[in-house]
Amino acid sequence: MNDQNLYEVNSVNIRIYPAPPEIGYAMSEERLTEQGNDAFGADPDGVVLSRDWSLRVGGYDIPVYSAPVTSGGPLSFASFDYADEMGEITLVARSTQPIDSVTLRPLSLVLQPEVMEQEVRIKVSEPTSFIVEANGDLERPLFITVHAPESDVPADGDANVIYYGPGLHEVSTLELTKDQTLYIAGGAVLRIRVPEDEVPIDESDWAKQKVYRDTIVAYGTENITIRGRGIIDLSMLDWHARKAILIHNCKRVLIDGLTCVGTSHWTIHLLKSSDCVIRDITLIGHRENSDGIDIVNSENVLVDHCFIRTGDDAVVVKAMEAPPAMGGRNIVVRNCIVWNDKVRCFGITGETRTGISNVVFENCDIVHSLAVWTEELGSLCIIVGDSGTIENIRFDNIRIEDERRYAMACLIFKDRWSVDAEAGRIKDIVFRNIHVPAGVPSLFHGFDAEHRVENIVIEGLFAGGQPIEDIEQANFNMNEYVNHIRLTTL
Repeated sequence: MNDQNLYEVNSVNIRIYPAPPEIGYAMSEERLTEQGNDAFGADPDGVVLSRDWSLRVGGYDIPVYSAPVTSGGPLSFASFDYADEMGEITLVARSTQPIDSVTLRPLSLVLQPEVMEQEVRIKVSEPTSFIVEANGDLERPLFITVHAPESDVPADGDANVIYYGPGLHEVSTLELTKDQTLYIAGGAVLRIRVPEDEVPIDESDWAKQKVYRDTIVAYGTENITIRGRGIIDLSMLDWHARKAILIHNCKRVLIDGLTCVGTSHWTIHLLKSSDCVIRDITLIGHRENSDGIDIVNSENVLVDHCFIRTGDDAVVVKAMEAPPAMGGRNIVVRNCIVWNDKVRCFGITGETRTGISNVVFENCDIVHSLAVWTEELGSLCIIVGDSGTIENIRFDNIRIEDERRYAMACLIFKDRWSVDAEAGRIKDIVFRNIHVPAGVPSLFHGFDAEHRVENIVIEGLFAGGQPIEDIEQANFNMNEYVNHIRLTTL
């Protein structure tokens, strides 16, 4: 069968997916920026094409979409696939504005751009994700994802497969059962709606919003796959109307390759589930509570190679259920890139009613973390608001390029989300090979003499590229309820 999406560039086969013909440009670019400043409202246009950037490879156009974001905006984003063998290709990103300089983030990729008037030429040779920032401006960046080849791609009509091919599809909710696959093909956009006759499951939640059934759900089942190269567009929903994906009490779940935009509530919510993999997901959200990935009372979870910009937490572990529920354990988050506009990037956050242990965040990049509005914010956070004990957590090989509040934060406190009267504990935490900008502080605060932050080991802290050799040299904000904090060089 002839693959109309397959192109050869410098003896390398790539796959480019066309945009649905119904997706056009925004009527007003100014309105897109204003939409990003609205933490609650629905976007009347949904995902649109970008007027700021175009992208080509080997002379072939790659669709570039546009979406509101919290800080500045709109953001532009694009993706395509290697079809089989990897090899070097040159991407040409063209801005509508003259380009004097360009920064490609994360800096750890060490990509070498070539700037020519309004164009940026970027050579890539393997699957990757990165951000193009022109002229030192964070306002209108371009996010690019180069996917690895897909394997075992299902076909429309395959048994146990819900299949959405290229084009625009209006969808309300989808429930997956045992052994089912939801496949959203490249070039497909699922525009999520609430039908007029749908009855809410909650007429008024804590935010006084109507809440409906979540978009893609699985309850008490196993062997679920949600994958593809398509886009799930939730931006036209009212605030809090639906989460994007809820996996509740499930085993053996794979979520892979998709892009979610404009979520009105949490994007991916794992609840009381195990043996789950979330891989190669791009998440773009700007509204309040637009968390990226929330791993709640779950175990044996891997989050790998995800590309996230949110208006709330990016990737966090929570324990919202009280004992005897299992809190959270054996969780690995690795190789992720985060731009956080409003709350936290990685960690254990807030709702901590049951113990959480054996969690690793490793080899991740934080390109921007911009929130400053309260204390419990930052890049690498353990924030305990309930009675659980958080222990054996490791942050390893993390690069922070821009942080406006705290690089590391271990905090026990009470806030509006706390349920338990008893405070919790934080102990046996390792930060290893952590790179932070010069002058950025960290916070370590226990609650009282019985609820301390204790046994914190920091092995290799670098500020502005220079090693920090002792606690006195580090920019740490600590209270009297912190015990046994030790800093060593690598």
